[in-house]
Amino acid sequence: AGPRARYEANAAALRTLRDLRRTGATASPEQQLILSRWTSWGAIPEVFDDAKPEWSRQRDELRELLTDKEWAQARRTTLNAHYTSPEYVTEVWGALRDLGFDGGAVLEPGSGSGTFIGHAPSSAAMTGVELDPVTADISRHLYPLATIRSESFADTRIPSDYFDATVGNVPFGKFALHDPIDNANGHSIHNHFILKSLRLTRPGGIVAVLTSHFTLDQA
Repeated sequence: AGPRARYEANAAALRTLRDLRRTGATASPEQQLILSRWTSWGAIPEVFDDAKPEWSRQRDELRELLTDKEWAQARRTTLNAHYTSPEYVTEVWGALRDLGFDGGAVLEPGSGSGTFIGHAPSSAAMTGVELDPVTADISRHLYPLATIRSESFADTRIPSDYFDATVGNVPFGKFALHDPIDNANGHSIHNHFILKSLRLTRPGGIVAVLTSHFTLDQA
């Protein structure tokens, strides 16, 4: 889909989420279908760029759909909110199965709207951590049986060795998050997520995440 089609799908999801928040209702199958088309803003940062007048209508509409705090958070997601193709997700879950995973508690750091959660086997008890509160809320409506924590993974406080496995597509970037427990050495965000996931996953568990060659190139 092109950028304007992506925007319209996101706007429809936001309108649906606003209705659900107002009524306190559980999302219907029809509403879940609309929410499932949410892709956040990594692929269309133009909507937040005041130097692009051709996106002024969408900017004005988005201002109406989001609170000031949500708007600021949405602008930040343009750095690394790029969601994962289901084909890759299926391969990662298949790799876990082939390595002997047959169920248990599973972490997804940077869970987005929950593609890995949606493809998880029924034996997996999923916990997602998602920074953007709008995306986290959408994920809760899509996957009500999962636990979705709306917070920075740097702030996540879960005991060591808690999970049986970790899956996901870690965010990439040449910047470091402040996390005195798991990132005292100032690793870039993708390596920080991997290191923290390793600590939170029990010995003998599996950490299977998509990352870039920059992780392998680290000394």
